Amino acid sequence: MLKNYIITALRAFKQQKQHFILNLIGLSVGLAAAILVALFAQNELSYDAQQPHAERVYRIGQDFSKLGLSVIPIFNYTLGTQAIDYSQVEEVFGLTMVSLTREAMVDVQYRDQGYKLNELYGATPNIENFIDINTLAGNLSDAMSTPGSLALSESEALRIFGTVNVLGKTLQHEQGQYTVRAVFADLPSNTHFSFKNLVDVKHDPTNLMTNSSYVYLRLAPQADPIALADALSKQYFYEEMSGKISIELHPLLDLHFTAKSPFEMKAGGAKQVVMICAGLSVLLILIAGFNFINMTVAQSAKRAKEVGVRKALGASKAQLVTQFLAESVLVALLAMTIACVLVEFLLPQFNLLVGRDLVVNYASEFGLAIVVVALTVGVLAGLYPALFISSFSAKRVLSGDLQRGNTAIWVRKSLLTLQASLAIGLIIASVTLFNQLAYLQSLPLGYQTQQRLVISELPVQEVFTKQPSALINRLTAIDGVEQATIIDTRLTVSINNTLQPTWPNGEFSGGITPVIGSGFDVVKGLGLKLLAGRDFSQEFAGDWAARIDGVTTVGTIITETVAKQAGYSNVADIVGKTIKDTGRNVDMRVVGVVEDVKVGNVQDANSNIMFLCGFNYLAPVSEVILTVNQQQLPYIKQQVITALAEVSNIYQPKINLLADNYKALLKGDERISQVVLIFTGLAVFLTCLGTFGLASFATVRRQKEVGIRKVLGASRLSIVNILAKEFLVLVGLSVAIAFPLTYLLVGDWLANFNDRIEQVFWVYGAAAIVVAGITWLTVASLAFKAASTRPSLILRYE
Repeated sequence: MLKNYIITALRAFKQQKQHFILNLIGLSVGLAAAILVALFAQNELSYDAQQPHAERVYRIGQDFSKLGLSVIPIFNYTLGTQAIDYSQVEEVFGLTMVSLTREAMVDVQYRDQGYKLNELYGATPNIENFIDINTLAGNLSDAMSTPGSLALSESEALRIFGTVNVLGKTLQHEQGQYTVRAVFADLPSNTHFSFKNLVDVKHDPTNLMTNSSYVYLRLAPQADPIALADALSKQYFYEEMSGKISIELHPLLDLHFTAKSPFEMKAGGAKQVVMICAGLSVLLILIAGFNFINMTVAQSAKRAKEVGVRKALGASKAQLVTQFLAESVLVALLAMTIACVLVEFLLPQFNLLVGRDLVVNYASEFGLAIVVVALTVGVLAGLYPALFISSFSAKRVLSGDLQRGNTAIWVRKSLLTLQASLAIGLIIASVTLFNQLAYLQSLPLGYQTQQRLVISELPVQEVFTKQPSALINRLTAIDGVEQATIIDTRLTVSINNTLQPTWPNGEFSGGITPVIGSGFDVVKGLGLKLLAGRDFSQEFAGDWAARIDGVTTVGTIITETVAKQAGYSNVADIVGKTIKDTGRNVDMRVVGVVEDVKVGNVQDANSNIMFLCGFNYLAPVSEVILTVNQQQLPYIKQQVITALAEVSNIYQPKINLLADNYKALLKGDERISQVVLIFTGLAVFLTCLGTFGLASFATVRRQKEVGIRKVLGASRLSIVNILAKEFLVLVGLSVAIAFPLTYLLVGDWLANFNDRIEQVFWVYGAAAIVVAGITWLTVASLAFKAASTRPSLILRYE
């Protein structure tokens, strides 16, 4: 029986080649997109699921949102260990950012060759209780409890030594040496942890001010993380900080999607991207399924006599339904095979788009899921056409009555309307996404990104000095370097320090204001626009921070927003006034006012900034921003690398153009827009495919009408418009459906940005015109051919 079903299906495919090919292409494209997205979603949802007791592990975060800042994931490890006093906490683990503490050296030498230890962290000895890490050699726990010990990842061992057999080897640094006592396998990509080297770090129990560690708690099975976070908040933050800063406990399994701080070990994913991709892939499958239903129902007239004969010969409705379902499933399986070929071809480009390294394992549960989805799509897409065609009356069909009733017409029109609605909505969304990104890229930042070369993570003592250090002198002597500017903040990342100002009139601000420590000539070096006053200058020795009798006096340049917060509508009036922080005993004399500067990410940037000359509070590293001749950029970079190695023993430094750092902020939203654009193109393509199939059927069905109209003198263009009118009416209905829904969804996405565009009518009008135009051209391409046929060839048998 099965063999007969397959033979009959193949015969039907051969007789209806166009119908078969269109369905095969549509389902193949839809399934290929779904496989790629499912692979991406599976990877995103698997982050950190492999870690021991992952469902009970939480990371401590500090919520500064009531003070105008964000949630910071780093904490003081010594304070974090106090949580073990609570019965709900089973164990505490810490990873320390040594770059923020300088408790370990990242620049080392081996056989007179300099290296930087990439992604170096200090870890507590119980690391294997929190991270599923494969130790290849040595003992990781012992290494993390022995002073001067180093654990290398496999890739780092190969990079530095050329082999993984490195136990006992030493690396020299300025303060001594490291001894390699463990080697571990590189971490998998689906984890938020990102370290390549680990070192033993001792935490000073008396230092409770430095926040430099990621602190993880494993809670008891029945613990209440919300109640525990509240208890820790009351323990850690009291008196004037009570209610202003609080502790949050973030589930390990959610960190990949929820952790957005610039202090994360690596950039997380966006649940929004996963949801958008998943939604769009489902839409593509639905559109492909709609095409299948539409074209199969439209072609039902060609199968009507076959059904009538089969019924006359005794075939039951169940047998006919099974036959047509077998054809549908066979098409789906063939489409699945083609889709898998497409996936293998497109996967490298898709990996570049989503920033992952995905691989399809067909001999797995994922491969089985592909088959199940293909079969399900085949059954669901073919079920209605099978039931519809098998319901034909043998008597009516064989007597020449091929009327199919209004149900089939209603189904075809409804599905085509829904397809066009989806296409219009996706076009509007993609255009709006690109407009929003272009708007963000055009926003005034308050500082110049062009011709600025950023050298990151330089030790404070090497550059943050009142008189130019040896390193700064060497850098400014490079041909093509016009100026060197020193700041203690990464402009495209986040603010590191804040103060609580009391304004010149004695009024307390009631909040905190972000501050940036800088060197002289910061206005010129960053390209700030000076509104009043002057730049920091070596000619004014009092600009540089000085601690006298317990009070720090320092010159400050504030942004326009800060001046207005202080109550000065005319910003020039605040120049010469003093802003105080009574808690830290800091007197800040205003020497200048500049236009607002956006520091941080594009969605949550700070603009109320104060620049403090020579003021560096606890930050161990700084940035040097070189104003350069961009035509000499390769030469300058090489000279900078040489200068850092020779003067300060700093190897493999982080050097980037400031413009590139800013572009990186928009990378996530660019990926969203690219994904939407690709899926929009596919949706429009599949909609055109469906329209082509239905237009082909409609044109054949109305050939006699076309012939009679030509005999009566109708022009080809008028005939084309008559045939296209039916489809354009459906497009008009789809516009009425798509516009309000798209407006709400796109508006919700735009609400995530502080700076955003307004939705404009022309985008909606253009989307409707594009879909209507494509529909008209698709129908016209077929209708014009029919209208060009001689009427005698059509009507000769009438």
